[in-house]
Amino acid sequence: MEDLEVINYSDTPSFFDKDGTAYKAFGDAPATLIFIHGVGMCKEIWQPQVEHFSKNYRVITYDFLGHGQSLLKKDKLTLEDYISQLYNLVNEIGVSNFSIIGHSMGALIAVAFALRYPKKVDTLIPINIVFKRTKKAQDDVIMRAKDVLKSQQIPNINQTLERWFKNKTSPYDLLKINNVQGWLKNTSPKAYSEAYYLFATSDRVFVNNLSNLQPPVLYLTGSEDPNSTSLMSEQMAQETPNGSSESIEGEAHMMAYISAKKVNPIIEYFLNNTYNTTT
Repeated sequence: MEDLEVINYSDTPSFFDKDGTAYKAFGDAPATLIFIHGVGMCKEIWQPQVEHFSKNYRVITYDFLGHGQSLLKKDKLTLEDYISQLYNLVNEIGVSNFSIIGHSMGALIAVAFALRYPKKVDTLIPINIVFKRTKKAQDDVIMRAKDVLKSQQIPNINQTLERWFKNKTSPYDLLKINNVQGWLKNTSPKAYSEAYYLFATSDRVFVNNLSNLQPPVLYLTGSEDPNSTSLMSEQMAQETPNGSSESIEGEAHMMAYISAKKVNPIIEYFLNNTYNTTT
């Protein structure tokens, strides 16, 4: 069993930049990794990665707009707002170059940031990213976002968890699923709906743009993720100059959190090979 107490995440204080973005920093190595969570989550979702990577990297996790402890300062957010949030954060804390690991909506932000600021990103790992959804799939997500905004409640949480954690039933798995359920229930419905609407519409922003990605990119997903599919990652890798993809058998959308022992070595191997060939 993974030891979740190696780093006591709750005892590590959050800092806030001048814009109200909450972040935590671990380790003091020269190379920096920045982790970006998905819709309805918070920086704490990356605890297993912090434990693993902070021994050899400086690790930064943060709450994106309106999530966790970060402020939501305006309505009708755009993808550019999330890009600017990260840009302002790294400038304030003095990180010039870094690798980004993003999950789901965080993966979309990561790719968009790398396209906008290519000289800042050493390596890019989008996890469980979406790309070129069907019209029906996109409409379903947009409808969910509108329902949340109208009702000011996040609906169907149990169904969401079943999709995110397919076939995870051990006591240890259930403990982690309970953590995610708590984070999801504590998310502001308004911030959730804003982010979820962008998540529904932004995957096509990258069509015909991935050829402009400069850093090495690993698109990583799970074979049991019905929405962020292996085919999507393969297509993105084919359109990315220095892109590759990998699918982890038997894992679904929240694999980085619930199956970190599978995911972390793949990330580590990619980072090691990337830094060895680019430095």
